[in-house]
Amino acid sequence: MKLVITFVAGAALFLAPLPAQAESAAKNPVSALKAQLKAGKGVRFTDASAFVGSINKDPLVRRKGVVQFGKKGIVASDVRGTFASPLFEGHTTKPERTIIIGKDAWRSGGSLAERLPKGKTWYKTFSLFNMGTVSSLFGQVVSPLEPATLAELVKRGKRSGSSYTGTITFERLSNISPWFRETIGLTRSTEATVAYTLTVDRRGLPSKLKTSWVATDLAAIPSWEEKTVVTETRYTGWGAKVSIKQPPKSQVTSKLED
Repeated sequence: MKLVITFVAGAALFLAPLPAQAESAAKNPVSALKAQLKAGKGVRFTDASAFVGSINKDPLVRRKGVVQFGKKGIVASDVRGTFASPLFEGHTTKPERTIIIGKDAWRSGGSLAERLPKGKTWYKTFSLFNMGTVSSLFGQVVSPLEPATLAELVKRGKRSGSSYTGTITFERLSNISPWFRETIGLTRSTEATVAYTLTVDRRGLPSKLKTSWVATDLAAIPSWEEKTVVTETRYTGWGAKVSIKQPPKSQVTSKLED
C-alpha cells in the first residue's frame, strides 16, 4: 500500500523562569498527580502527531479527549481523532471516536462506519485504553497520567525549570505502563527509545508532553525510513468533574458486516 507521509513541525519549548512557589511544586509531580485521583474527576488533553522527515510539514493526526479518574488511576476515557490526510491509498479521513469504560470500549466513525449494520453507529468491543481506532496508533504513546510512568519520566529526566527532558526505552514503558502496552503492543525492537520533554504547571501537574521515536522501530515499512514519530500533548482542566457515559444501547452493535 502507498503511504502518504505528512508531519507537524515540532514546536520548541520556550520556558520563562518560574517563581519560587512553582519551582517547589515542580519537585513533586507524582504527589500532585496522586492528589487528583478521585472518583468523578479528570483532565482533558489534545494531541498533534506526525511523521517528521526532512521535507513535509503537514499535520497527520489530531486528537482531543477527556480522561476520568478513580482512586487508583484511569477508569474511563472519551477520545476523538481525525487524520488531516489519508495514511495510505484508500484510507478514509472520517473522524473517529472511542469511549472506554473499565474493560469495555465503544468505537465509532472512521473506516469502521462502513461495516456497521444499518441504524447502528457504535461497535462494542473490549477495552484497549489508548488503542481502538487507526488514529490512536499515532496518538501519545506515553502517559504522564499514570503515577508509575510519571515517576519514571521525572526520575530519568534532566530538570530545567518546570521541564524534564530525557529518554526511556520501549521495554521499560511496556513493563510499567498499561497505556503504552495497549497502544504500541508488540514492537520490532525492545531497545527502541522514546525521547521526551515533560512540562509541569505550578502545581506540579503535567501540562505538556512532547515525545519522539523512530518510526521503523514499530514496523519495517520502507517509506518510514528516516522518519520520526513526533507527538505533542497538552493537558488542561485538571480536577474538573468528569462523567463518561456509554452510548445509547439502541445505537450499539457487537457485530460487524463483511
